[in-house]
Amino acid sequence: MAPPGGGVDLLLVAGPLLIALLGALLLARCHPPLIGWAARRAARRSGLVGFLGLARAARGGGARRRPTVLPLLALLLAVTTAGFGATVLSSVDTGRERAARQEVGADARVTGVDGAALPDGFADAAAHLPGARSGVPGWVDYLASVATGDGDLLPNVTVLVIDPGPYAELARRAGRGTFDPAVLAAGGPTDPVPALVSHGVAERLDTAPHDAHLSDGHVIGMRKAGEIDSLLTGGGEVVLLPAAQVRTRLHVADHPNLWFGTGDLRADPLRALLRRSGPDDGYEVRTAADVVDRLAGDPLQKAAARMFDASIGAAAGFAVLAVLLTLVRSGPERAAVLARLRTMGLRPRQGLALILAEALPHTLLAAAVGALVATVAALLLGPAVDLAAVIGATATGGSGGVRPAALPLLGQAALLAAVAAATVLAEAAISGRRQITTELRAGDER
Repeated sequence: MAPPGGGVDLLLVAGPLLIALLGALLLARCHPPLIGWAARRAARRSGLVGFLGLARAARGGGARRRPTVLPLLALLLAVTTAGFGATVLSSVDTGRERAARQEVGADARVTGVDGAALPDGFADAAAHLPGARSGVPGWVDYLASVATGDGDLLPNVTVLVIDPGPYAELARRAGRGTFDPAVLAAGGPTDPVPALVSHGVAERLDTAPHDAHLSDGHVIGMRKAGEIDSLLTGGGEVVLLPAAQVRTRLHVADHPNLWFGTGDLRADPLRALLRRSGPDDGYEVRTAADVVDRLAGDPLQKAAARMFDASIGAAAGFAVLAVLLTLVRSGPERAAVLARLRTMGLRPRQGLALILAEALPHTLLAAAVGALVATVAALLLGPAVDLAAVIGATATGGSGGVRPAALPLLGQAALLAAVAAATVLAEAAISGRRQITTELRAGDER
């Protein structure tokens, strides 16, 4: 995920694992006091199962009677790896959506070919399609010219006439820059129309009124009210004019040839809506969802996604194996303890609860700390990771890095914790009763 031609940054590749290892070492130092504190808290409550389980977890096993931290560290490394991988995949999905909105201009865009006007009532009908949240019509001329301060004409300027309020929200959502629509509200019916212009146009204009020459021969008097980084209509020089003031001077703006929509929109319903008024081949329909599907369908992007999915699956298998080996290793000793407690009246259900109380604190603590360490890794390493090759496109606005997201991190931590807990439960149910029965028949020779 290094920049093209930059080679592989080994420190960046090993960064998540090194951060996870550091978190694991810190957890190994903090784990015994935390479990001991929980055992002391449980001792104050009624019932002995929770206290006995936590006390055994705090004491550990073996001759030195210390808590076993290796399975804890293995589970933490697995949760951190899976959480970071899930964060990368979430950032890829977010980056594709952002790049698609920047390419389309919104979640959906319908443009009349060669300036053809959209069918009457299309904007209202499209805004009420299933999944649509909002829509704003506009009028665009891609071949306009602007008279500059030195008397020349600046050619090939895109003039967009649109309601600035809804359009400002569209620009913000699509990552195409933000602007204050209030700057376009000043001026009377006979004053020059306030305009937001791109940087190249702004350099050629002063504060005096200027004329915008449209490709159909109409002329609009305008004045520079501010600059805008970019517009949703693509690259090149642009001029944004408020629709309400232009309509009083230019009646062609009453017939929009452009529509932007937000929401879960697809091209087929929009084309079907256009066909109700005639052939739809006179209009260009683009949606962000279709662009995302195209980007995600690239073989390189599919292979990269499968690689991260495989890493998450391997981490889950690693966690299960670590927990299972620990349970198998401690099985005979645990069976002996449960056999003694059985002779003192411990019921089978309480025995299962004791096993869970002994094993689950390690699992939950490792899952929580692993999610925290994965978040730290994403915050520290995210800005240095370039996901453009995996996304399939470059989106502006800083969307190419890894950004921590709560849902993927918590989801992976909860999933691995649940898998580990299910492993504990299955091992206790399958082998625990058999081992306890053997102990009760043979007696304790330890």
